[in-house]
Amino acid sequence: MDDPESFETFHLEDYEPGLTMSGGTYAVTEEEILEFGRRFDPQPFHTDPARAADSEFGGLVAPGCLTFCIRNALLHQLPARPALIAGLGVENLELSHPVRAGDRLSLRSTVLDRRRSRSRPDRGIVRIEYRVENQEGRTVLSMRASMLVKARSPD
Repeated sequence: MDDPESFETFHLEDYEPGLTMSGGTYAVTEEEILEFGRRFDPQPFHTDPARAADSEFGGLVAPGCLTFCIRNALLHQLPARPALIAGLGVENLELSHPVRAGDRLSLRSTVLDRRRSRSRPDRGIVRIEYRVENQEGRTVLSMRASMLVKARSPD
């Protein structure tokens, strides 16, 4: 369980456009690729190492949904957490390089913009670009996400 004292809570005012945060590491295992693939995306290149070797990927690769979930796990390793009200959506989700067992993934987030709600000034919308990279610095997932966060003050 996370210790609430171990991270900073970011409110709307803290999300300055251009602010970048990086961090976290996640080691991908063959076991989780196989389990996730069998449960949620039963393609041979996610579920069977022998058949995956004959696939376009030349070996076992993680399902895209697993890569997205790893992004979420990495998000919770950053030193700041949003004063989140709700996630609002994802744009331009790209899976540009396969994730394989043994990869060590990390996250970089960059604030694109923020705006205060006119109708409810105690909150606002923040848009962030996320990049998940492997140990070689190759981007394996990129996306933009919008979230509704609390403001520190209604001004």
